[in-house]
Amino acid sequence: MKQVDFRNKEELDNERFPVHYGVQSPGKAKRLSSCKRKGCPLVEVGLKLHRKTSDVGRASKPGMANKENELTCTDDARGMRHNDNCGLPVNSAEASKMAGASSKYRDFTELAKDHEAMTHVLFGRNLRLKVAQTLWRRNASELVAYLIRIEDTGVLLDCLPVLTNNLQTEAPCLSLGCCVDLMPLVKVILASKYEENIVVGLHWVQSVIRKWWPELSKNEKRLRDSSSEDRNLEVMKQRLKDLWKEGARLCLVPGSTGELAKAIESYLSQLP
Repeated sequence: MKQVDFRNKEELDNERFPVHYGVQSPGKAKRLSSCKRKGCPLVEVGLKLHRKTSDVGRASKPGMANKENELTCTDDARGMRHNDNCGLPVNSAEASKMAGASSKYRDFTELAKDHEAMTHVLFGRNLRLKVAQTLWRRNASELVAYLIRIEDTGVLLDCLPVLTNNLQTEAPCLSLGCCVDLMPLVKVILASKYEENIVVGLHWVQSVIRKWWPELSKNEKRLRDSSSEDRNLEVMKQRLKDLWKEGARLCLVPGSTGELAKAIESYLSQLP
């Protein structure tokens, strides 16, 4: 780093702000040396002395000048130390983050493209949600078929809480067959790296188990020529078991997510 030539700086300061030693009292000279020891810049001391020369001859209270100069020097030194600390980055990682944030967009064209892409994504998602809402009002099975066809995880995450709440009512619109068809999509959500998505999927699985637990917990073998509801129960049992072969790791997640996964596992461990 380049070192500052303090000797030349002092000479320049003396030329810019001449000190009138002829009008100073010994007390002021003592204050000057005191300010130097406390770390006041020579430029600031020169300025203060230059201003004080115009006040020579005025009546002042004894001791006030000493207190004023000491406070001023202390504040100036503290301000210099604060400015020095604020001007330096905390570490190299922090400096690289600041540089990355400032150099992300080189011009307004890139910024506009980024916003345009985000607007396009949100517009498409909103359009699909409107379609999903229309199908839900018409027939739940049509909504499920639509979700399977578009394979849009974002839209599915928006719709699952609605389907979960519907399963908790006395007369849900979703049938067991619809839930069987949705299970592969929910399996993808449970494999997500985002905990919020995992919680949405776990709540749906828990609602399915609670809704059909009396039928799922029965230890009865279904005949091949049995009704579609019985076949769906067998398929759901198998899919739940397959789901939890990979989903058991969720019990290790700390907090409420892990507790929810453990509650589901307590049910699935009782499946025949």
